[in-house]
Amino acid sequence: MAVWGATFFIGQPEAAKAEGAAIEKAPAVEVKFGPTFNAVAYIAGHGGHLAIIDLRTLKAPVDVDTDRIVLTEAGSEMEGVIAGMSFEEVKKSGGSHGQALVKQDGKKYLVAGTLAGDVYKIDMATGMKEGPFQVGQKFCGAITGPDGNIYFEDMADGNVYIWDPKKLKTVDKMPVGKAVCGIQWTHNAKKAYISDMPTGIVYVYDWTKKEKIKEISSPEMTFIHQARMTPDGKQLWVSAPNEFDPGLKPGTHRSQIVIIDTNKDEIVKRITMPNTIRPHDFAFTADGKYAFLSSRTYGDDSILSIMDIKTDTIVNQVSACAACHKANDIEVEIDNQSPLLCGIEIDWDPPPVKK
Repeated sequence: MAVWGATFFIGQPEAAKAEGAAIEKAPAVEVKFGPTFNAVAYIAGHGGHLAIIDLRTLKAPVDVDTDRIVLTEAGSEMEGVIAGMSFEEVKKSGGSHGQALVKQDGKKYLVAGTLAGDVYKIDMATGMKEGPFQVGQKFCGAITGPDGNIYFEDMADGNVYIWDPKKLKTVDKMPVGKAVCGIQWTHNAKKAYISDMPTGIVYVYDWTKKEKIKEISSPEMTFIHQARMTPDGKQLWVSAPNEFDPGLKPGTHRSQIVIIDTNKDEIVKRITMPNTIRPHDFAFTADGKYAFLSSRTYGDDSILSIMDIKTDTIVNQVSACAACHKANDIEVEIDNQSPLLCGIEIDWDPPPVKK
């Protein structure tokens, strides 16, 4: 039996599984098996590889050679240094956490960050990998910015690192919070939103001046991950799985998607999720009809959930981990035996299916 990782994960699985007396039981998810999409999803995970899910078939990945992109060894986000604080000694410092799809000279590349602060650049046609390039300490998100550079959010030091994918080097960094995880911009690039994981704060920045102008917080955002702008730019979706309460105490709040109106910079809606769907990152169809949630179950799987935005209904789910692990006799020993997914990136112009 193959073993994936062998590290200890602090607190989070217990918090995710705990049911407080004052918390009502989440409703069951009724999966309606909705449409397929002409696209391919790449989802980062603590196993150090990207899971590949073909949205044209919505079949669970099972082939370790063709259904994943291996970057590095396994690693956990809650080890070593986070928000400037030291936790368990790092036994594996790998783990992939976010990636951005870029085009250069007619070619597609994935630029991926790891929990060791390294960056890799992968040629999507050949599979050739450049790196690792040492950039930061512990990355959460990897987002293409309005200037074409890749922005990496660091959970260890709270910096946003700006990396040039052509020159393959860091060109700037900016301190923001304690353990930042996601960054998004308004369509005119005048404002940026940066999520700070352990504080549950979304910082609003005047991007022309690089100055903070507002903090958005809520008692229902105790531990947040990445954030994504809807295609029309009117809403920012924030992942609030709330695995922890303030001070990194066991979480007592429901898993949620928190929606911010980008005109008012105020929370206008919350979508309460079952405990088996703890979203980490999002992607959207161009028409804004469907959202894709890379979600952790804190069981033996992580899943891709597809949501009808009009009805807030989960219309399909795809196993991103368990199906492959069972087919290949792989045992997960990291993160309390729960495979944890992170950032999602979707290629909406994939190559034809190989026959």
